[in-house]
Amino acid sequence: MSRPSFPGYRALIVEDVLPLAIQYRAYVKPLGIETVVARSVADAAGKIEQGPWHVALVDIKLPDGTGFDVMERLQARWPDCAVIVISAEDSKETAVRAADAGALDFIEKPVDPDRLRITLRNALRTAALNAEVDQLAPGKRGQFCGFVGDSAAMRVVYQTIETVASSRVPVFVQGESGTGKELAAEAIHQCSPRAQRALVPINCASIPTGLIESELFGHVKGAFTGATSDRNGAFIEADQGTLFLDEVAELDLEVQAKLLRVLQTGEVRRLGETRQRTVDVRLISATHRDLYAMVRAGQFREDLYYRLHVVPVELPPLRQRGKDILLIADAVLNRYAREDHRQFKGFTEESKALLLGHPWPGNVRELINTIRAVVAMHDGERVEAGMLTSRLQAERPPAPPLLGPALIALPAASLPVVKDQAAPAGPAGILPLALVERQAIEMALRAFGGNITRAAKALQVNPSTIYRKMASWLTLEGQAGDAAS
Repeated sequence: MSRPSFPGYRALIVEDVLPLAIQYRAYVKPLGIETVVARSVADAAGKIEQGPWHVALVDIKLPDGTGFDVMERLQARWPDCAVIVISAEDSKETAVRAADAGALDFIEKPVDPDRLRITLRNALRTAALNAEVDQLAPGKRGQFCGFVGDSAAMRVVYQTIETVASSRVPVFVQGESGTGKELAAEAIHQCSPRAQRALVPINCASIPTGLIESELFGHVKGAFTGATSDRNGAFIEADQGTLFLDEVAELDLEVQAKLLRVLQTGEVRRLGETRQRTVDVRLISATHRDLYAMVRAGQFREDLYYRLHVVPVELPPLRQRGKDILLIADAVLNRYAREDHRQFKGFTEESKALLLGHPWPGNVRELINTIRAVVAMHDGERVEAGMLTSRLQAERPPAPPLLGPALIALPAASLPVVKDQAAPAGPAGILPLALVERQAIEMALRAFGGNITRAAKALQVNPSTIYRKMASWLTLEGQAGDAAS
């Protein structure tokens, strides 16, 4: 079986021991790449200018300096060059420093040839992919259909979108909340032949169970209580266009069965209507949950899963996107500075370090809100570290922010048990309806680990109802506290 070849790609080997340098060249020769050897920092500085370089093997100990000196020069001149650090020291500190400096991998001497070739092959595949993405979107590097980012992970996303957009194959977008799943759906639609037709987004988590069928398939007048007129559903509205089902994991099993039938037949029937309508819809679905785990747990139909999960697009969390964080922060800062008539032009080095070091559990949405708040509260030429510290170092609640301060401070497993303090029980242990309602909501939240969407489904109410009730409880408790004081 022949190994992959990468003609036209170049590797710089920085190693002062000539026999080792020759050995490394022999290791990488089967990959079909050109190799050039430098034996010191000064020698490497001259060779760096003879690029481009796609990958570099850099020894740490050199006669006139260190491999980190070479890395700094190399990355300043060829920022896309993948660097593999080689060292005779199996030191955690050295490995961490190499990673912090931007090294792709750290390999201890003596070098294992297979490991070196695998690492090089992956680096060169990424370089080839980056070149393809640059050709697909010339002059727009770092931006793609509303996305901002130039990391290797995002370039994979861009290429996948470009590749699948021209077909009508179902696409499944997965990623943590705040990573841009709806933006990915918009990008696929914009790049497709359906771009001039409708893109119809439906958030399955925000629609009550009793109404989701009407939202998807439509209804005729009188089909159910409240159906005062005919209405086309999302499938009919998206005919010849694209339908985006966000949070598709929240659909109950009965609706999943009906959705599967529409996908199998290409026909939809409005509630209360007898005739079928043929629709041509490109379907994109998304969720932040592990859908296959739900299949194994019997919470999601396996046949529907395979209908939806044809081409997966995995959106990386922001913490894995490196300097994309700064690109996004700059774009957001410029936007809101213009809107709010602020003078901000960029970030100080200290504030950049804060942004890069934050874990961003809320992903891009959290970053946008952070920068927006800074612009609203401050002004100046540069965003300083002190402007960010209070927001980035604040403790994060374990539950969604809409729960309010009194409830989010508690772990989901120990949500407050209602005390009989609002009103005494009536005859035969009868409790006030408001108290029974609160007990039911809190019992459901405990049962589903604080997941409001699932609790709302079990209670057969809209999630917004639970949020509203909780807000009213907090208001009443605050008033009671003020009265007591």
